[in-house]
Amino acid sequence: MAAELTKYAIWLLSPLGLWIALTAMAGLGLFGRRQWRARIMVLAQLQLLAFSLPWVGDTLLGQLEDEALVMEANRPLPPNVDAIVVLGGGLEGRYDGVRALPDLNDAGDRVWQGARLYKQGVAPRMVLSGGLFQADPRKEAEAPGMKMFMLDMDVPENALVIEGNSRTTFENALRTRELLGEDSSNIALVTSAFHMGRSVLWFEKAGFTVYPVRTDIRVLNESRAFWEWLPKPQALDESTIAIKEYLGRLQLKVSGAYETGGSQ
Repeated sequence: MAAELTKYAIWLLSPLGLWIALTAMAGLGLFGRRQWRARIMVLAQLQLLAFSLPWVGDTLLGQLEDEALVMEANRPLPPNVDAIVVLGGGLEGRYDGVRALPDLNDAGDRVWQGARLYKQGVAPRMVLSGGLFQADPRKEAEAPGMKMFMLDMDVPENALVIEGNSRTTFENALRTRELLGEDSSNIALVTSAFHMGRSVLWFEKAGFTVYPVRTDIRVLNESRAFWEWLPKPQALDESTIAIKEYLGRLQLKVSGAYETGGSQ
């Protein structure tokens, strides 16, 4: 339950969540005088507009991806490690009666990179870690979907370790440690570049020596025509992803969850 509450709280502090909350409270007259309600309404619109600007999204997300680039450069992947760990987030599981196959999303190169590393002989085992929050029994967890992808990529089934219960990065690390045991200490950790910093933190806390393998790199700093700098949904998505990641880190520091082993 704590994981769900944290997830909803972080969403509420996202640009869209703030827009909904501020607009609703202003509309209900919770800010007293009319001029203050008007100011809050304007603030709600302006913050949503600002976070929809491509340069804002690129700046926020780019800082996280640059951090992952430096981290990967400072921890070059050795020829062999004990296991490859692929974190969920790259696909949506099957859904009975609607979707017979898993559906790759923008972060789908997480699973592709995991398969590539295995075929390069980096490790004899690969952990596929990803559960789901939804209680709908028709929807499959992510890990079985990743397994199907790996089998289609000719990764042998006996090399796969399936972890389909974790819902957070903390649980990814904890359950991976339980599955691999104390004999496995060195891992290649595959996740999106923006998520790498927090992921490495948790897996180190779980006792692993982590070699980051960043994927899903979104900020390219490419040249753009002037109209490409106008507000767009993709930029709002970038800003939201980055803000959620920063809030996740802040939540860890404020709550002391990292030191005490609490849930995130």
